[in-house]
Amino acid sequence: MKYLVVKGGILGFGDRLESLKMAVNYAIHNNLQIYVDWRDPVWSHGSEDFYTYFKLVNMPVLNSLSDIPEDATYYPPHWKGRINDQLTIEYTTEHKDANLNIGMLNRPFDADVIVYSSIGDRLLFTDSTFFGNVFRVVDNRILEKVRYHASRKPLAQSWGVHIRGTDRTKTVNRRMMSIQSIVTNFTMMGGMNMKNMVVVSDDREQTQIWKNYYPDSYVVSEASLKNSNIVGNHYIGKETLNVSKDDMNVDLLVDFFVLTSCERVFTTVRDSRFAQEARRLHPHVGRILSGV
Repeated sequence: MKYLVVKGGILGFGDRLESLKMAVNYAIHNNLQIYVDWRDPVWSHGSEDFYTYFKLVNMPVLNSLSDIPEDATYYPPHWKGRINDQLTIEYTTEHKDANLNIGMLNRPFDADVIVYSSIGDRLLFTDSTFFGNVFRVVDNRILEKVRYHASRKPLAQSWGVHIRGTDRTKTVNRRMMSIQSIVTNFTMMGGMNMKNMVVVSDDREQTQIWKNYYPDSYVVSEASLKNSNIVGNHYIGKETLNVSKDDMNVDLLVDFFVLTSCERVFTTVRDSRFAQEARRLHPHVGRILSGV
């Protein structure tokens, strides 16, 4: 059997999902056992990994990196004997041979183990049905909180607003302009009459600006707003967080799946992968949150 190991790289959650979807598609079409290794410091400060919150079903999976035979060959060859190394910005700078431009995973590789570092070009899928068939949330904390928010607001009849700030809007003028832009779009689409408006955000100041326009908006985010930081919350170090990384991950994932459950999704940042993937996975969110 051959294997595909997916490293988390140095990516935020939306980028990770884009990369993971491409990897899942590649593994399915090439009959590879897949293992998702998200123990890098952007996602984990210790015990958190992909399998803390998710699982993959209905496809071949590898249960542990230790199950890979010792005599297995690797592509890129860099990963032979280093499969447990975690990617950081410093690591990718020091080890240029760790990625070797695998890029879009669009051809066979002559090795037993293919290691995808999630760096480089990605394929985008207009239909995410294949991913909805295999991707599941298994952390009950996330499932229960999404259900709680659904009991407070009819998410399927709500407009979701993703207010992305921190490292994307470092100046007061940029914060004001990004909010004014989405408010204009909302007004043009009839948002002034929208009763159910759900907001997720990583930026306290921008959220307050938004509330000045739409004071009745239902704000979901908690830990991410408390830790709002100009470097981007996913890059905050362990010593700076006032909650655990696990709490931050749960908060982020609740935000994402609440947003995904909404009828329409809007964002202050046009190229936000977080919002884009929420839109793409919306038709499949019921299966993803089913836990089975």
